[in-house]
Amino acid sequence: MKSKFIKLPKALFDDAYIDLSCGAKLLYSLLLDRRMLSEQNSMTDSNGRAIVYFTNNEVCQKLKCSHDKATKLFRELERFKLIHRLRQGKGKPDIIYVDNFIDSE
Repeated sequence: MKSKFIKLPKALFDDAYIDLSCGAKLLYSLLLDRRMLSEQNSMTDSNGRAIVYFTNNEVCQKLKCSHDKATKLFRELERFKLIHRLRQGKGKPDIIYVDNFIDSE
């Protein structure tokens, strides 16, 4: 049986992200994994950028947290410019763009 792993970039432990919570780092890693799947499956916008769908409910389920906590984690990632979301409204999930982290090495 082959094990699967989520990659957690070392750069998230550098000074630029010292105030980023562990929960946000974990969520970012999950989003990076989802972005790789989107790239493999050609799920892109009109500019060729990979798009990710990851709802608050999915975050709650994966991280065993409340809806408020999931919202807080998304906002934290936005504040650190690791993601940005486009709200679609009408009950549709947000489109999430997973941005690259700053690597100090």
